[in-house]
Amino acid sequence: MNPSSGALSARTVFAGRYAQFHDGIECGEERWIIEATPEELTARGVQSMTAPHPAPGRLEYCVRLSHTWRVLAVEALWRVGTRELHAIHAAAGARWRARIEYDGQLKEQEGDYPPACEVDFVTHLFSTFLLQRRDFAPGGEHEFPALLIGPPFLAVTPGRMLYRCVERDAFRSPAGEVPARRYIVSRPPEREEEGFTFWADDDGVVLQSCEGLDVARPWMVLTEYQRAASGG
Repeated sequence: MNPSSGALSARTVFAGRYAQFHDGIECGEERWIIEATPEELTARGVQSMTAPHPAPGRLEYCVRLSHTWRVLAVEALWRVGTRELHAIHAAAGARWRARIEYDGQLKEQEGDYPPACEVDFVTHLFSTFLLQRRDFAPGGEHEFPALLIGPPFLAVTPGRMLYRCVERDAFRSPAGEVPARRYIVSRPPEREEEGFTFWADDDGVVLQSCEGLDVARPWMVLTEYQRAASGG
């Protein structure tokens, strides 16, 4: 799952690097690339975290998507110390299946994946996928069912997500200031105050996210960015 191991015919759509912070201290990075082939889109990335991150380790992932940015499959390899977890998720029509191997144990899941459902995972690229599929104006919001994939076992928890666009302004990017929108993400029925906020450019690429709703506390910051001349 090397982020630069795409097919020879693949065309880069977006690529970049995030610096990751915890309590205001830089403690890791994520390098990623989204590529297009005639058949589908593929996103690959590697997250590397060190202390004081609460879960230092290395996460490699590969995501397959349709050309309409619907998630078709997620594979992840997560290493923390000497332990390793391998998770494989894939859509089969309107069903979603998962297979998780960890510490000699195997866990399998299966459930619904209707057309209105989104997938969320431990990278901001999934916000990019969603923003490619949904239109927002300041004050606009979308609430939808979601398959939430995350720690501790990268298994699926069915839930709901709400994205709300709260403002539009210029925001800094690796290429200078660009037009951007700020969003707040929450998981109903949890209160919005328990969610987080981020800025994204007009392509839906997250420029900076914050710990909670405090815009002065960065979580992930885009430090390198490449995009195809023709966009997505």
